[in-house]
Amino acid sequence: MRPIPEEIVERTWREVAFFSPERAEREMKKIGFHQPELLAFVVEFTEEMEREARELGVYIFFVIFRMFQAMLGRIRRISSQEILQCYEENEKLLERLEGAHEKFFDRVTRVQISRQPHVFNYMVEALMEEEEMVLTEEEKGVLFILLKTVIDVLDRGAGES
Repeated sequence: MRPIPEEIVERTWREVAFFSPERAEREMKKIGFHQPELLAFVVEFTEEMEREARELGVYIFFVIFRMFQAMLGRIRRISSQEILQCYEENEKLLERLEGAHEKFFDRVTRVQISRQPHVFNYMVEALMEEEEMVLTEEEKGVLFILLKTVIDVLDRGAGES
């Protein structure tokens, strides 16, 4: 699919920021109904984290999903097999990059994010600029690979309704 424009990314995160708790809960239930495997993946991989980190991960997931929804409308159901395969690919990529020269790492990162650069930038900024809580490096790493997987599977499968 083509990249989600920066305007949609910006508009979506601003819109979601003003959702009432009731509306956010209703919308999350809709995601759970239409994408149970994807929501379960996010919840399962964050359940061992501190409450604030877990809530941040689920919130960023919610915003990312809404970005894809704003761009495409309907998104086909993503299977757990697709999600786990993508997650494993991302883990392997990060393992290969461990200890890589900084310039090489930057080049690979640019290639990896080029499919959805504005969504990816939102995710990284949301993880790194959270002022009200301090995430550990481990929490940031787990949330990064988790949310990168979400972006990847939605990008790969969103257009195949």
